[in-house]
Amino acid sequence: MKLRKYIFIMIIGILFIVGCTGKPISFKSVNPRLYQDIKDKGITVVGEASGFQLLLLIPININDRHKRAYDKLLAKSNGGYITNVKIKDSWTYWLIGTEYSTTITATVYPRITHISY
Repeated sequence: MKLRKYIFIMIIGILFIVGCTGKPISFKSVNPRLYQDIKDKGITVVGEASGFQLLLLIPININDRHKRAYDKLLAKSNGGYITNVKIKDSWTYWLIGTEYSTTITATVYPRITHISY
């Protein structure tokens, strides 16, 4: 009986640890000379993603929301140069849990085919 209780506690602990890990994102650095001739052609692009924590205990799509928001931003950038990245996290309390939202805003410059020196 003690072995079952120990195994149950171990499983709950492992699930808790796994549920509290997120996916990191990294921003690539861009050579400013690649977009210096088109600085007035930058557009603002936004990527958003949300997750929910049910009853303040059960995370649903929370841990990877930064990565999902960045992936949406990359998809909207059409391969352009991404600069001026800003990340905003917010939360909203609902009766049955809390919604966590991430908004990533960046300036995207179109790629140029020639580099002027």
